[in-house]
This record gives sequence, C-alpha cells and structure tokens, in this order.
Amino acid sequence: MTDNRTFILNDIEDNFEENGNIKRTFKLPGIIGFTMTDHTVEMHIPKDAISRNMQDDSAAFEGWALVLKRWGNVDKVVISWDRHNLVKDGHYQRFLFRVNNFLRDFGSWFSIAPDSLIYLEDLRIKNTGTYFLNSPAKNRKESESQRTESKYEIKFTSDIFWGKDLKNASNAKFLGRQLPVGVFEGDIKKVNSIFTGGKSAIDIWGINHDDELLLFELKAEKNNKIGIISELYFYYCIMRCVQTGQFKHKKSETDLERIANTKKIKAYFLAPKLHPLIDQPLMNELNAAMAPNIEFLYLQFEERSDKMTLQNGFNPVIP
Repeated sequence: MTDNRTFILNDIEDNFEENGNIKRTFKLPGIIGFTMTDHTVEMHIPKDAISRNMQDDSAAFEGWALVLKRWGNVDKVVISWDRHNLVKDGHYQRFLFRVNNFLRDFGSWFSIAPDSLIYLEDLRIKNTGTYFLNSPAKNRKESESQRTESKYEIKFTSDIFWGKDLKNASNAKFLGRQLPVGVFEGDIKKVNSIFTGGKSAIDIWGINHDDELLLFELKAEKNNKIGIISELYFYYCIMRCVQTGQFKHKKSETDLERIANTKKIKAYFLAPKLHPLIDQPLMNELNAAMAPNIEFLYLQFEERSDKMTLQNGFNPVIP
C-alpha cells in the first residue's frame, strides 16, 4: 500500500492558503501511514503510536482525522491499526476506548477498516458494565508544581492569582485541578486497572452557574500540537460516561457527586496559541457532531507582568 502523505499535505497546504492564510508547510506524523483513494483517506496506526501519549501528534488520530476532514479534500476517513500483543495493556485499552467513542460520534464520515473492526472486541469496557474512576489525591507532590503547566494550573484555580479571571470567562461557580481519569473494574487497585492510572488527569475542571461541567485542557507557550484535540475529546468521553452512570467515583465527595448530576459539558482549549490548522470551522465540525451534549471552545490567555488576559481565541484577528 503506497503512502500518499505528500499528495495529502499538498491539499492541506493549498486549502490553508486559499482560506486567506499565509502560505506555510505542515507535517503529518511520520509513524502513521496515510493512503488515499478518491476522497477517502485511511490512517494506519502502528503499535508504537498506540502506546504514545495522546498529546503527541503521532498518537492523536482524532485530531488528524478532523484536520483531514477540514483541510484535506476528504469525504471519509478510515482507521486501521496493529493489534497489541497484550490486549489488556492499558495504552491499548485506552486506544480502543477512544476509537469506539470517535466512531460513535463521527460515524457519518469516520469508520474502521474491516480487518481491524474485530479488534474492538478486545475492549474491556462494555456497554452493560459499571466501572470506577480514581479520586483526586489529597496531597500532591511538590515536584509536580515545578512544571510550567502545573504552575499555570495552580494560578488558574486560585483566586489569589487568576482564578477569578477564569471563573468570569467560563461562568464557573468553582474550579479544581487534576481530576483523575483512571478507569478500574471493581476496587481501585492496580490489578483492576483498565487504563490511564497514575498521573493521568484533567488539568482543570469545574461547574458553572448553569450546572454544566467545565473541562479545560491547558497548554503553555509553544506547546501547540494537534494532540490537544485528542486529549480534550478523551476527557469529554470519560466524563460523559460519568454523566450516564456507566463510570462512578468510589468515594463520596460533594464535588464529584455534582459531576454526575450535570447534563452538558463545556470543554475549553486553554492556551496562548493553537496549532494553525485548528480553526473555527474545525471546531464547528466537533460541535455539530455532538450537540447538545458538549460544546468545545477556545480561551486564549496571555500573561503580562503577572496580569492575565483571557479572550475567545477565534474572535481576534490572528496576525
């Protein structure tokens, strides 16, 4: 099977320029295979990509599927992948969960190649089951706060710093940080883990005055990858399962119980800048497919002399 990435990239770059943008070159992740027949692109995901962090563009198939649909003269996107040797591997289970959800939400133009479709049977999370999420840690390690994005998390969730600014911008009643998304079958023990235990968590979350769940995927300066789409979409899928009752929290905590009672989600990209291929029409594709359950938005922030400004990132004219 011939890789058609050069042809696909030419379409993306030409369409980008024709939409009034400055001409520029882009790259598709080298580890993913891209083949095109007529107006259908098949993305093949090898084992190495499946095990990578979602924020890496090489693992962000959801983001690239949306980019292809938005910019690539593509009507259909098909995914295929190499089955993992250990089907219970947490990275593989998370990947299967993501594929299954994306197929449900974007099935009008996204599909699974016949040879890979049977692999979905490996997914341990079944529609009839009940699963549990780990709860936020009470004491976080001091070393975590030394990362640039962790420092931003702390400031955005503290009224001493920028918490009030973020609350005003999102209509939030309260904000918290590091909401874990580890999924377990039964008691919260390593042996029962299905996927993404450990440090995997939603950067910032909260509930607004309309009792809608708020999710924020935070990126610092120069961290503008396509993978931000896959991360925020994954967190939405986890929280939607909480809203439907399929996923539950073991511990009875007021804030966690309130999540289950929310009906809608507002998911924010919170970043100084997004990848140039993530624009309002791409966001519209996301929102149209899943309305009214969720709305994706972009809050652009800028720090100047310890003063924070927040605005809708798609409204200003981008130079």
